[in-house]
Amino acid sequence: MDTETIRSLPKYHRRAFIGLLILICAGLISIDFLLLGASGATAHMISAYIESVVSAILGGLLIFWIFVSFTPYGESGGLDQIEPNRITKEFDVLLRDARRWRYKGNFGRYERGKVLPTIAGRPNAHATISVIDPLDNALCQRHAEYRNRINSIDKGKKYEANTVALEVVVTIIYCAWYVANKSVSIDLFLLSVFDPVRLDSNDEAMIITVEDRRSPALKLSKQHFMYEHFESQMQYAREQGRQVNLRGLPASPTIAALKSRDIETFLEGIGMEGLCRGLTSEAILNAVRESKNPYEN
Repeated sequence: MDTETIRSLPKYHRRAFIGLLILICAGLISIDFLLLGASGATAHMISAYIESVVSAILGGLLIFWIFVSFTPYGESGGLDQIEPNRITKEFDVLLRDARRWRYKGNFGRYERGKVLPTIAGRPNAHATISVIDPLDNALCQRHAEYRNRINSIDKGKKYEANTVALEVVVTIIYCAWYVANKSVSIDLFLLSVFDPVRLDSNDEAMIITVEDRRSPALKLSKQHFMYEHFESQMQYAREQGRQVNLRGLPASPTIAALKSRDIETFLEGIGMEGLCRGLTSEAILNAVRESKNPYEN
């Protein structure tokens, strides 16, 4: 396995491989130490062989360190596979200094539970959020069937069309509340298709995930050629979707302080009065108050 092949491995596997080499060196050095007091040609020959192997491994690791530290990435640079136990941490890194955030997905629960509270109040904060259209009952039903087949973060929760629509409406209410009460600009779009793959990005990098958080994710830096392709994908999806007017929700000290009538008036203003009657404003308000980030450890 050459240096470039090792370097192209996901970081998790690369570290495991290097750690294994170090353990092998430690084991060989221990054996060589035990042979120091031994006499005879065989012991000296084994010791010399061990020293040669250890020198070769350490020399290779040194060369690899120099290569990684002082040469730029090639085509594979800027692409990192994220193991499931690291996904939350990588999202935290992406959010740490972000002022602009873009999302294309289905419910937008992470956006309302983590992204908006994090970036609101930062200078020129802006979020672009694309979720599925809750008015499209057939789309909501198809997405419910999909969620019921996979191992999602919801741990066995059963979905139907109204359950899906309710999740999206809660995200819409959250976005409207942040626009009315916090220093953040939000563009919200409703899409006519759902996608198992979700995209989250800031101006420096992007994380691509699936609904099953036991699966790995991909992180793309801005330098990777696919970053712009996925950004274009989000843009075209927005252009083919429908933007929601988030103005009209009254100001309130907390989102929990909203009233059922506030929900009804706002949803009527954006053409969702029928959906509001079907779901009921009380159920929507309860879901808003009980909403939390499902990916929070």
